[in-house]
Amino acid sequence: MALVHQLVLLRLQDIKRWEPGTQYVYKYVGRSTAGIHKLKQQNAVVELESIVTVQSVDDYTLAVQLTYTTVKRNGYFLGNPLDRTQDIEGESDDIPDLDVLYAPFTIYHKQGSISGIKTGAGEPLWIVNIKKSIASQLQLDVTGVRNEGAAFNYKAATKDGEKATLTVLEDSVTGDCTTSIEISRLPYTQVFTSAGFKLDSFDDVCGSKPVYQILKTKDFNSCKSNPAWHTTTSNVYNCDLDKANCGDFLKRTSVTKYVACGESLSKLTIVYAGGYSDLMAQPFATKTDELVNAVITKWTLEKKESIGSRLAAPAYPKEHKSLNYVFGDFNQLSQDGVAVQPNLHGAYAKSPAPIEALHGSVMDSLQTVASDLKENSDSDQDNLDRLAVIGRVLPMFSLDELRYLWEDVKNEDAVTVNLFIDCAVQAGSNPTVMLIKELIETEQITGEQATWAVAALGYHVKTPTQELLKEFVNLLKSGPVQSSKSLLQTALMTVADLLNSACSSRLSAAKKYPVSVMGDFCDSKSKIISNEFLPLLAKALESSTEVFDRIVVLTAMGSLGVEEVVPVLLPVIRGNDKFDDTAERIRAILSLQRVVFTVPEKIHPILASLAGNVGERPEVRMASLGLLLMSNAPQSLWQKFAASSWFEPSRQVGSFIHTLIHSLSKAPSTTPLLADLVQKANVAWPLVKIVPFGQPFSYGDIRSSRLDEGITVMMRTISLRDPDQSFSAYFSNAYYYELGPLNREPLTVTAWNFNMHDIWMNIISKIYGTATPKFGVMWAQGEKLGDKKESTLQELWDALYATARPADKTAGLMHIDLLGGSVNRFINFADLEKSIPKFMAANMNQTKESEISVTKYRLLGDYNARFATELGLPMRYLFNLATVLSMQGSIKSDGKGGIDTDINSLWTWKVLGEIRVDIPFSGSYIATGVDVLIDSHIPRGVNFAFPAEKWIINFVPPSKVTDLLYYCVKPYTVSRSFIKPTLENQELYVISVTDKPINRNFNLGGQFLGINVKLIEKSESANSDKESWRQWISKWDINSWSNLGMLPNELNSRKYMIRYDPYDTTAKSISTSMFYQYAAKSSTNNLIYESGSSKARYPTEPEVISDSPIRGDFRPMVVNLFKDIENGNARVMEATMTAEHKDGTIDYFFSKLGISMNTRYTKDCTDWQMEHSTTSSNGYKKVNSKICYKAIREWNNPPIYGFSKDVLEMTEEDDIGFGPECEQKVKFTAKLNRDESAAQAAINSPSGQECLKDLASGLEGSPACTAARKLDHIYNNYEMKSVAENMSDSWLEWARSFAFGLNSLLESFIVEHKHTQTNTPGQASWTIKRNPHTGDSDMTWVRPHETVVAENVRWDALKEWKRFSPLSFAFAQVYYPLNAGSNFIQDSLELFSGGVSESKCYVGSDSVHTFDGASYNYAIDENSHVLLTDCSRRSQIAILARKGNYGQKLITVYLGKDTIEMDPTSYVSVNGAKTDFTKMETRSFIEIRTPGSKYIKMVILPMTEGGLIFDIRSIQFWMKIKGDYVELSAPIHMRGKACGLCGDFNQEITGEFKSADRCALPSGELMAASFKLKSGDNYSESYEKKSCLSADQQFNTYIPDYDLKATGYSVKGKCQDYDSPESGRKNYCPLQKRLQRFTFETLIEIGKQPAGSIDERTLESPSSLEIPDSKWETEVIYCKTRKLIRACHFKSVGERVNLVEHAEKVKLECQHSYESWTYGNCLWKFLPNFLKFLSRLKMALPVYSANHSDDDDCSDELFSELDLSEELFDNMQYSDVNFNIDGRELNRSPVFAY
Repeated sequence: MALVHQLVLLRLQDIKRWEPGTQYVYKYVGRSTAGIHKLKQQNAVVELESIVTVQSVDDYTLAVQLTYTTVKRNGYFLGNPLDRTQDIEGESDDIPDLDVLYAPFTIYHKQGSISGIKTGAGEPLWIVNIKKSIASQLQLDVTGVRNEGAAFNYKAATKDGEKATLTVLEDSVTGDCTTSIEISRLPYTQVFTSAGFKLDSFDDVCGSKPVYQILKTKDFNSCKSNPAWHTTTSNVYNCDLDKANCGDFLKRTSVTKYVACGESLSKLTIVYAGGYSDLMAQPFATKTDELVNAVITKWTLEKKESIGSRLAAPAYPKEHKSLNYVFGDFNQLSQDGVAVQPNLHGAYAKSPAPIEALHGSVMDSLQTVASDLKENSDSDQDNLDRLAVIGRVLPMFSLDELRYLWEDVKNEDAVTVNLFIDCAVQAGSNPTVMLIKELIETEQITGEQATWAVAALGYHVKTPTQELLKEFVNLLKSGPVQSSKSLLQTALMTVADLLNSACSSRLSAAKKYPVSVMGDFCDSKSKIISNEFLPLLAKALESSTEVFDRIVVLTAMGSLGVEEVVPVLLPVIRGNDKFDDTAERIRAILSLQRVVFTVPEKIHPILASLAGNVGERPEVRMASLGLLLMSNAPQSLWQKFAASSWFEPSRQVGSFIHTLIHSLSKAPSTTPLLADLVQKANVAWPLVKIVPFGQPFSYGDIRSSRLDEGITVMMRTISLRDPDQSFSAYFSNAYYYELGPLNREPLTVTAWNFNMHDIWMNIISKIYGTATPKFGVMWAQGEKLGDKKESTLQELWDALYATARPADKTAGLMHIDLLGGSVNRFINFADLEKSIPKFMAANMNQTKESEISVTKYRLLGDYNARFATELGLPMRYLFNLATVLSMQGSIKSDGKGGIDTDINSLWTWKVLGEIRVDIPFSGSYIATGVDVLIDSHIPRGVNFAFPAEKWIINFVPPSKVTDLLYYCVKPYTVSRSFIKPTLENQELYVISVTDKPINRNFNLGGQFLGINVKLIEKSESANSDKESWRQWISKWDINSWSNLGMLPNELNSRKYMIRYDPYDTTAKSISTSMFYQYAAKSSTNNLIYESGSSKARYPTEPEVISDSPIRGDFRPMVVNLFKDIENGNARVMEATMTAEHKDGTIDYFFSKLGISMNTRYTKDCTDWQMEHSTTSSNGYKKVNSKICYKAIREWNNPPIYGFSKDVLEMTEEDDIGFGPECEQKVKFTAKLNRDESAAQAAINSPSGQECLKDLASGLEGSPACTAARKLDHIYNNYEMKSVAENMSDSWLEWARSFAFGLNSLLESFIVEHKHTQTNTPGQASWTIKRNPHTGDSDMTWVRPHETVVAENVRWDALKEWKRFSPLSFAFAQVYYPLNAGSNFIQDSLELFSGGVSESKCYVGSDSVHTFDGASYNYAIDENSHVLLTDCSRRSQIAILARKGNYGQKLITVYLGKDTIEMDPTSYVSVNGAKTDFTKMETRSFIEIRTPGSKYIKMVILPMTEGGLIFDIRSIQFWMKIKGDYVELSAPIHMRGKACGLCGDFNQEITGEFKSADRCALPSGELMAASFKLKSGDNYSESYEKKSCLSADQQFNTYIPDYDLKATGYSVKGKCQDYDSPESGRKNYCPLQKRLQRFTFETLIEIGKQPAGSIDERTLESPSSLEIPDSKWETEVIYCKTRKLIRACHFKSVGERVNLVEHAEKVKLECQHSYESWTYGNCLWKFLPNFLKFLSRLKMALPVYSANHSDDDDCSDELFSELDLSEELFDNMQYSDVNFNIDGRELNRSPVFAY
């Protein structure tokens, strides 16, 4: 064998790839061709052609020269780019420095493996790269010089048909990468067909010699060096851009085929080489046709001869040891030509053109865009691309050059200046940043202009050098920034986000910045963070006194995201002693969001403690829990909190747990993190308690969807409710997008709304010009305060010591975060109190014209990846999203509420995906891409007016073409100069796949409005019909479509426009208006009082009242609506549109809708009239079309309580007319009923059976009865019929289409379908029988020509609707099945309010059921008891009850000025005037109207079955009184403020029992007694205030000091209790553990130490440990009440150290850090050696040093028992531990080893 090896080595040494003394002349052609190959064979091509002479000087040296070199490019090549015989027929670029290009260079190689080249020292970089590419393509190592695999057997390649493979490292212009080489000997049959055989030189060179094919394939995933770099605006994408593939988004390949011949493998001559490499990119990272840039090279041997004249070596040589491409993008280079981190003043990028030319180009582009924004209203000009070009050009300017450019810009108009500032910000180079900084510091830009600039400045930084970061901090300290609060706060966020993206993680920074070519910019330990910025934030937090300012600073700390912020945040998280800082605490907790992902083992215990402390504020707990779970907490925590929802005392927290885990369990697993969350949520979900969802409850909701095309949209909504507020105290809505591997959070909006009620009321009053009464609400406005009646309420509240819940600090603000830092803006809601009146005064009451100029350009997302091509030319992939918003013009007020506008406004979005190949020496490029443009314009000349109860909009058609909406998908190829906009000019070539595109126009306005508005479609899609649109929309749901529906799923060219064209527009002006009016009707039998008066009257005739005079054209409809109604109310709405034409004719379109309902809710009427008419210039009116609709419904109401014994019925009669005189008629009738079968189903239901028990006990309105009544009231039989007369063909066609669609929808349920001619013409019927048990329905349709029978029809038939829009699908179910006991409004409120509208209080003879569901026994006696009042003293209402002489409940209501007393058996007293209602006419009632009789304030209705209904409609409150039973609905506006026997109505059952002064009481009986009043009118002595335990007691979580040096969480000392002398509240502090993460080696060292040598310092510094031998002894102690290992200790030298093991059951699948649980003083304690065993399971092992007595009781603790079974113990390999567990002896070997 040794001899064989020697022979092989000798043979390899004899291999000569290039024969010394020989000259090879090759013709070289290389093409880079860019196009969308699957769409069409249309490419942009650049071709480099040259003659390459190679002289083999010796065994290791080649001299190479290029001659006759040409470069051509063509942006529209329709030939086959792979066919090199086809001329691309493009334009030639002049090549500068040809003499330098033609200068010979030297290649050094070893057996074909190139080790470097030498060129002239002064050669331009682009020439060097070309020569490197030539060397790379000449390289062929078939000997394995840099072998990467098994030894190569070269002899195998000499046999026909066999193939040999070797793997080598090969350096080249595209990287030093692993390369696979396959060598095959070609049989002559293949030789004759090979490309080399056709060469003229083949016979001379090869003759009959063996011919080989060599295939070389590069692996870009395995490279030692890779010349690729990128800059992006995101660092969170899920792949590497410089690898062989980035998911399916980017793919790179490189293959070269050589044909060589020679007498043997050792004497090969390459006669032909063909290379193919490509970059394939999905333009938007989604599954569409790819953009492809293919590089095709061809080498053909022209001749092989002896060297005649040797090529000269470079005179002043420069050695290049690497063939890697060197990018020429950078202007600042080292002496070796390598890019360096740029300074603050020099240009970032090289310019291919003189700066003077770029200067002029920038100015021209800015002026062109500004002019277009001000004047043009079409979408033909691509302004966004012009602005993008400016953004790419400005980095080529130095700071001095930018200053010079600014001198020209600043003299332009405001639009041009704003555009320049936005472009400079988004250029992102150090000089552009410094320019913006200078302009701010010198106050050349101020106010909002400066704030918007700073907001995005850090987001676009390209090179965050230490110098630049220092300048950002200096900007914060500058005078102009310090003097402007909004500017300072925006700058804080900008700097924090920049430091996080640049310094927090090298991996993260490398995804955004050019770290691969410039090195690291900073790290998390940078002194800029620790010594400058963080102290600045800490100082700002400490000095801030306003909550708004503190929240902004806390947000900036969260954005910074380094661990060092935790000690600064902890004091805020702990909270103060006043417990009014909830908003700040929530913000501080959320500021751990970025830190928790870096040190989860240290932050998770903090969050778990906060979330698990039931003594905390629910809002704090929910914020902590949300962050804990969303930060990928261990599975055990998910299960813990899921299971704890069954015992959760807070409904808000329970709802939050339920909704968050449920919505996560349904999310698509699109990223590794999200996949983990989804998996954990699905494991935890079965443990969660089901709770009702709705707005009154807090929730965490995640709505997500994923398309097969790789598009994911997720919307995360967090709502935290405060018990005292009707709206969320904290609300956050965040969007998350994924396009393939690219993901972003494009928008996060967060609002704080703590204690903002008074401010919002004040703002509303200033907008509407009314003052809010001190104690008033909407229904009490206009009433004077201080009269005797109102003093009664004051006395009542004083007697009860009515006290509102302690208020939080006022915190009202909104934080808008666009694209994770592109824009960070804060809005202080408190400032609106001043700014709104100021704005209204400045703009609404003056007639002076005001100029409007708003311009904002943003490059929202940008991915710019650079690669080298085999041609030695640079290639880039671009993907960006840009938008521009502009409003230019004037606005003028008429001083009466009207506004005239003349504004050219547009909002444009653009998404671009492009592959571009640059030609460095000329500044030209070729490219292919897809451009998606969305543009919208609002027409000019729109005027607004807002008189009372009316909206009017007038529109004068403009004289210019206006694209109201424009959507365009444009695939293209192009070849041009880089400073020209890509998508304009003749050099752009749209990739068109057909010469017959779809061209359609739809007139949208001309038929009756006289404006030429058309929907224009120009599409090359394969189909554009209803089915194709249906298939397209079926891919989306409402969430994904509304967010990313603009992204095309196919790349075919198409354009859709809604375009206004003044040509053929006949309208002179168009006006629209909307009117609304409310009216009520009272019969002569009603007794009417005026609020505040005791005088009553009976109307002499029916009265119709309204809060404003009824308009004349409404009167006929109001009369019609009240025609069949004795008492009730009506609402009338009208919308009109009038078009006045140039010839004097007028088109008039109106729609008028009226709805009325009787007072007892047993009858309603609907009247709808719609008409289109034309009036000529001479006054002649012609009705063109009309719709007349009238409907009357009647039903019998079910009984108030119990089950209905009678059949419940409803009838409806509709008359519908069409045509100019409504002569085409349809009569529709319907009969609905609930029969006995449905009644029995309700009674036999679980709620029905429970209700029967409650009825027997006298509790008629229990929750069970409420649920059972809903079932009892559902109609189960429906019969509907229609009869049509004189119907038009179009109506019949529509009816047939409807029938066909219905049949198709319910096809799976149809059991019989008969086509017949015997059915009655013009008539149809629909019969439905609903199964009350299953909810399924049997249906029969009888139409003139068919009969259809369907059985068991379910809502599943509309599952596509449910998938697309779950909310609207749920809303649709309000209409079927119908319920006799409710109406549309009630059902809608219940759907959207989570049951709050259904909250009821029941007061029976001896029991009470509160609004929030608490029940207790109590019998009201003869003294008055407060059932309901407002303990915050805001709402002027109190409801009292006492026992009457006959056991009935006597009710007293105080409402503002009025006092109403009600005896359900006999009388009603209004302000002292009694009325025996039993003697009133049947169906009559008592009204109490506002002064002036304009509005019905209250209604009291006698019930037919006895008792009274008291109704305050304006606040949706009613009360039913019958005998000794009272039922009250919950007034929504009093949520959390109510008090009385009915509770506080805060949706929390915990803490329900309390007095009016908020003293916690142990029972409902005591609460009821506290609301018992003394008899008489004077309540001042009713209640003696005593000391109490506050119901607002709150226990903040104790959080120990944070140790930055520790690798886990530590505490020193015991958990402490703190007393607050101010509040008398005691803080509970759950015990925390100290988590210490040990390495495997550390644990071994600790385990070998004698016990006496181990202390806390030793554990924290294991490197100092000595390792002597020792023997361990153990003792196991138990807690008294649980079989848990209590403590283990070991003895040595009389000392004892306790080590705490804190884990769940030992399971092999545990792979996560273990968390902190609150176990009081009962702890597990283990031996160090057992810790070593657990470390093999990769657990985080906690350590705690403290002494505890053996008698600690654990009866109140929750534990997971550690399963130390004999089997587990026996499976341990070695142990020196002797355990005595529960009487069992477990002994093992005395040796412990691994």
